[in-house]
Amino acid sequence: MEPPVAMDTENVAALATWAWLTVTTVVADAHTKSVDTTRPIRRDIATFLQLLPAVIGLPTPIVEPFTRRCDGQSNVWLTKLVVRMSLRTAMAHRNLLYLLSLKELRTRYKKSVLGWAWSLLNPISQMLIFTVIFTYVFVASPVPGDPSGLRNFPLYFLCGLLPWNFFSITTSVAMGNVQGNTGLIKKVSFPHEHLVFAVVAAQFVTLLIETLILVIALAVAGQNVLVWLPVLLPLYLLWALFTTGVALALSAFNVFFHDVQYLWGIISQVMFYATPVIYFTASLPDVPVGRVMKSIATFGPTGAFITAFHDVLYNGRFPGGSTFAYLAVLAVASFAIGTWIFGKLSPRFAEEM
Repeated sequence: MEPPVAMDTENVAALATWAWLTVTTVVADAHTKSVDTTRPIRRDIATFLQLLPAVIGLPTPIVEPFTRRCDGQSNVWLTKLVVRMSLRTAMAHRNLLYLLSLKELRTRYKKSVLGWAWSLLNPISQMLIFTVIFTYVFVASPVPGDPSGLRNFPLYFLCGLLPWNFFSITTSVAMGNVQGNTGLIKKVSFPHEHLVFAVVAAQFVTLLIETLILVIALAVAGQNVLVWLPVLLPLYLLWALFTTGVALALSAFNVFFHDVQYLWGIISQVMFYATPVIYFTASLPDVPVGRVMKSIATFGPTGAFITAFHDVLYNGRFPGGSTFAYLAVLAVASFAIGTWIFGKLSPRFAEEM
């Protein structure tokens, strides 16, 4: 494929982008076995070039000649505001996902003095508040880990809070990310799912960093978590899959009903206190309310995951094969339903925004 225009000083940046996207597009299609010799690859390149200015800040005047020349016909196809993108297509555009995820990571704490330290200060401040309430207001003693014997409420709290924050922040930010990219969705054809996937990927990196600090703290307290990392990482991946499904569904609904983001704020608070993040399941009283709370902690979607994280990190034990199977079913079902809902509604995003 020949370059659309001759190389000169003004178009060096655009030519480099054109060459890189040509290679990555063909390679991505080859990996997904979707190579078609009759497929107009030039049109895919034009789509990418139209999207890049909004993603990485490339000057629009530089890339406009390429988008015009890449499409040998007219640019009528570029005026289509929405194209239904399947999961297979989204995988083929994984380079775009990388760019969006990188942008999400770089801009999260931009122009802040402490930067990424805020991702650690937030859970630490919550830990201090609830520790004071739990220890000095309610005068309650933590339940020892079984079989670890660890008796430390702040660490127990963090073992559940860090995964919970991943779920809560990801779902909330994903809704805002889709709604806040109205101009991108209206002007460019690309997999809209990537706006959600980018948030999940960026927040997952944050979760891993926070977990590393938690592992060090647990080791200082006498709990060796390193041997449980092969169990913890698959649990994290299932949790991320479950969270992605919820985020996809909420993001799609929020485009049509803006009340969803406010309603979800209330629901997530109720779920936080219903999930065993700040209380020990074993300490629940044997009364009707206590039994209901124990059932939610055992069989509820978020409760089952948080309990599994407590088992691995705090108790130092394997959650069990049946628990793993149950969590896998929850994760796959959530992702499948969320993907289906998002796929059904995303073609109408542009007209609703």
